[in-house]
Amino acid sequence: MSSLTKPAVGEYLNRHFVSAFQKVATFRIVEGEKQGGNVAAYFCTPDGRVLHAVAGPVGADEFLREARWANETWQLAQLSKKTPAELQKFIRKAHFDRVCLERDVRLAVHKLPETMNAKYLDQMLQANMALHLSARGQTHLLFAVSPLARLDNVYPVVFERVLGETISTNPVETEGRVAARDW
Repeated sequence: MSSLTKPAVGEYLNRHFVSAFQKVATFRIVEGEKQGGNVAAYFCTPDGRVLHAVAGPVGADEFLREARWANETWQLAQLSKKTPAELQKFIRKAHFDRVCLERDVRLAVHKLPETMNAKYLDQMLQANMALHLSARGQTHLLFAVSPLARLDNVYPVVFERVLGETISTNPVETEGRVAARDW
């Protein structure tokens, strides 16, 4: 059963978030089963800045834990941080602390760049590959490097770099046929 079909997950998401989806890759449906593709969930501010992401399929307990972390971190940030720069710094530190919990990542939080830079992110991911960061660790590293980045800048990095997938606008195939789009 999918994490999103669990009542506790649905209730929490409905109470704290607005949900939406976007297909960014191609997959096939064979005998009613999805083959290929991947999934990423993004927790964003109302203006489309990403607080956190969950890359790849995870169980309901982990998904709910990450959703709560994103919500509680944002609520805490807003209590004392008022300017966009203060909010960004708070979110950066929260992600930095989480990636350091997973592995001994060799980063100095004060040396991270102020804005998202795909080349720097690639360098950071490559430099820390020896640490075998999980998808969760890589997403925390992404947001330590680039806190509160816009969703349109983040999703290609998560999908292609973290998940190793290719973005595609090709339609879904069903049993060798192109499925009708329902949007």
